[in-house]
Amino acid sequence: MFRLIKVSVLSIALLTVALAGSIALTVLTYTRLTDEKPIASLYFEPVAEEEFIAHLSSPHADVDGTYKVYGDQWRIDAAFMKLQPWANILGMDARYKLVRFEGRYSDIERENTQPHIAYELGSDGGFDLGYLLVKLPFLMDAQYGSSTFTDISEDAVYTVYRTQFGLLVRSEPKPEPIGEKASVLGQVRSWIDGD
Repeated sequence: MFRLIKVSVLSIALLTVALAGSIALTVLTYTRLTDEKPIASLYFEPVAEEEFIAHLSSPHADVDGTYKVYGDQWRIDAAFMKLQPWANILGMDARYKLVRFEGRYSDIERENTQPHIAYELGSDGGFDLGYLLVKLPFLMDAQYGSSTFTDISEDAVYTVYRTQFGLLVRSEPKPEPIGEKASVLGQVRSWIDGD
């Protein structure tokens, strides 16, 4: 009887450890495969109708700067190297290289007839020794271009993120200058948002 209790307690302990390990591995897998890293931030100042000065900053010094853009939207492009999921789980991240920044028009006719300018960014965004390693066929899953675009708002700050699968962008309201009191509309918006 005592031996049966020892075996049962040992079995329960082993099952508990196995369950905890399984949960930890699941959380690690989820965390690594959904990893996001901010790689650039920007905001816009209007110059004229559908003409803006974009203030772009990034950890890569060759990307930082101001850029004149035309249109009602903006876009940033990157060369992208997606790794095998198991390599992501083991701690390796997708590689990217920011290559182009431009304004764009949501209306195709305006895109084809209005002023347009694009900028080569030339960021090295992680193409280093790791770049040589991920070129190995068993590590690299796919190599492609990734792009993200959204509407321009002069009241927003945009952050571009690198995921394990490509680029994405999120925005948040531009902070008010220190010492400046928010307008009544701004206070109502802040109250609704719960800030």
